[in-house]
Amino acid sequence: MEYGNDFDFSYGVPDGPTMSSSGSDIFSVIMTVYLLVIVAAVIIGIVKYVFKSIALYRLAQRTGNANPWMAWVPFARSYLQGDLAGSMPLKKRRLQSPGLWKVLIPLIGTAVIAGLYFLFIVVAGVGTALSYSTGMGAGSLTLIWVIVFLLIIAAVALQAIEAVLDVLVNFHIYHRLTSHNMAIIHSVLGIFIPMYEAICLFIMSKKPYNPGMEPNLPPQAPNFGGNPIPPTMPVSPAASETPAESVSPMPAEAPVQQVPVTPTESSAQNPYVNPMQVQGTENLAKDAQSTEAEPTENSAEK
Repeated sequence: MEYGNDFDFSYGVPDGPTMSSSGSDIFSVIMTVYLLVIVAAVIIGIVKYVFKSIALYRLAQRTGNANPWMAWVPFARSYLQGDLAGSMPLKKRRLQSPGLWKVLIPLIGTAVIAGLYFLFIVVAGVGTALSYSTGMGAGSLTLIWVIVFLLIIAAVALQAIEAVLDVLVNFHIYHRLTSHNMAIIHSVLGIFIPMYEAICLFIMSKKPYNPGMEPNLPPQAPNFGGNPIPPTMPVSPAASETPAESVSPMPAEAPVQQVPVTPTESSAQNPYVNPMQVQGTENLAKDAQSTEAEPTENSAEK
């Protein structure tokens, strides 16, 4: 006699992917989306950089700035953007160099955040070492939370200060090219919407200035194609030579009658009278007397 068990059960569960295969598929999808986001962010950043650089370059040329090339250099373009805005009023004072502040504020804020982060790493390391050796890590944990809180405050404050400065700088650039209200709207939207600032600056750089807000450009010497002397119109030789018949003769001058002057006693006594002039007048007087005497002699002979 044979004894045996033959159990054949079917639960109706279809064969599907295992946990390992489904996990790898989810990971590949997440990585694909992550890479697409990174590529899109890089493309948007490049387009934003190019548009803003072109806009700042045009505005620098229109205002007569001596260094428009700074629009293409990092950090230097921030200084150029602040320089295009000019001095800005802040309540009872004026911010004379906004371009310099646009460079210094990010550097100072980054240095403060980096210092707090370094302090966080040191305190966390020391606290971990003390907790394992002596079991006294509660104080270090409290200090870590304080440093984290300071890091959050510093990051938020830095972003707020940079945003306010960007709004002020862009407003002083826009209000010369558009109305007051639209300048405020464009400046505020440039903080919250990506690509808005670059596109708005690019469009504004081609608009004419408002009446009375044109930049004071220095007078420029006229350019005559590289020659300092302006060119003259060529004249044909035939036109430059005038025929002799067309030249009217000058009228002859009438003879000047010389009136004899008899010397006087005052002239003889005057030391400034030329003696040659006196002798000439005497000869003229004698000639006049001889001509008057000739008609009388001829009449006597008749």
